[in-house]
Amino acid sequence: MTQDDMRTAVYAALRAWSDQAGTQKNLLEDLLLVRAKREGINGNGPAAYRLAANQVLLDGIEILRKQNAESARLLTARFLDGEKIQKVANRLYLSTDQVKRRQRDAITGLTDIIGGQETALRQKKAHSLKSQLIPATYRQLFGIASKKQALVKKLLLEDAPWIVALVGIGGIGKTSLADAALREAVDYFAYQQLIWLRIEKSDGLKSSPERWNQLLSQLAEKMLLDLTSVTSITERYAQLRQILKTVPSLIVIDNLESETDAAYFVERLHDLANPSKFLLTTRVRLPETAAVWTVFLEELSRADSFKLINHHAQSIGLAELAQAEESILQPIYEAIGGNPLALKLVVGLALVLPLPQILKNLISVQHNAIEEMYRDIFWQSWQSLSENGRILLEIMPMAADIGMTPEQLLAVSSLDEQYLWTAITELANRSLLEVRGTAWERRYGIHRLTETFLRTEIIHWPQEITS
Repeated sequence: MTQDDMRTAVYAALRAWSDQAGTQKNLLEDLLLVRAKREGINGNGPAAYRLAANQVLLDGIEILRKQNAESARLLTARFLDGEKIQKVANRLYLSTDQVKRRQRDAITGLTDIIGGQETALRQKKAHSLKSQLIPATYRQLFGIASKKQALVKKLLLEDAPWIVALVGIGGIGKTSLADAALREAVDYFAYQQLIWLRIEKSDGLKSSPERWNQLLSQLAEKMLLDLTSVTSITERYAQLRQILKTVPSLIVIDNLESETDAAYFVERLHDLANPSKFLLTTRVRLPETAAVWTVFLEELSRADSFKLINHHAQSIGLAELAQAEESILQPIYEAIGGNPLALKLVVGLALVLPLPQILKNLISVQHNAIEEMYRDIFWQSWQSLSENGRILLEIMPMAADIGMTPEQLLAVSSLDEQYLWTAITELANRSLLEVRGTAWERRYGIHRLTETFLRTEIIHWPQEITS
């Protein structure tokens, strides 16, 4: 809302001080300040809505009174007490034109106050909502601007689709796109809460119903529900459903890899949705009968792949590739295509290995699946790491979704601090470690594909744990 729009809305709300019916504009429904006031008022009828808007106006006038008592008295007389402009002019020994000018100035002052309060509340609310997201693992995204715009638009609709799915192969950028879309959608305040759930790898024993119940437990925990008195799964489900049906929430279910789980979950999510929405990231194509709006993520185009290579090379200090022309980058694209994670891994490898050798190793093996290509890239990366880099990377599957702090890495890896930071830098530059958090509080994690490689190829955990 622009300053002029805000001033117009404040003026309309003042004029409608005693109007119980009201409209969206003169009830100030676009303001978070008003929505916050409503939470403390019983009832949802027009009277409650008017009371919330009037409380915001009254709070602003009280602040204005401390800054300019004359302006506050004028607004109180004209709108709260309903005095005609001629009566106010006579009492103040002013002309009606003078009163109108002073009234305009007073409304501008009140608008500035309410606008400042609204801005502060929006910043606080946006920070609170974004803190519920996983730390971003990317600096810049390429080739998805139109998809992100369409996704945000669907998420902000006050109607169907209630379930949205991002579908694509591993490493294509589903999680990053979901995160970027949510961070943009937050600023529209269409949802009162954001929740990010991540599907853990199956232990090979749990059925879809068991994993669904596990997901519900995660959701309840994220929503800070007290389930100590809940004695059955049915009761827990009823509590969650009641909240999601009354409190608009946007819930991400990340890494839904099982086709059976996906079908089972989607069928049940529809009963929890509206007004809440669900955003899924998955590698499996959902049935057309699932009533899900789907975004299919394809590999990056040649041009976007080159931009990503240049950007990532610049970020890790590899000047030759950062400034390389398309003819130099073309062999990389021909060898591995436009998969973002694979491109970043190869660029990271180029810090220690000659690029022709990297590409030769990849081209020499016929890859029947993207997983096989990743396996070869990861093996080249692993074999070229320092000893400390391997020690650190090998413990990373223990990191939860939120990642590990430097203190936790020190304790678990047993590396001396100076060697730990060297290893962190090495792995981050090679795209084997995801750097999360802020400049003041860093956490470190790994991509699911990196985790799968470590568990199956390096740590050799039993297959039923990683399947």
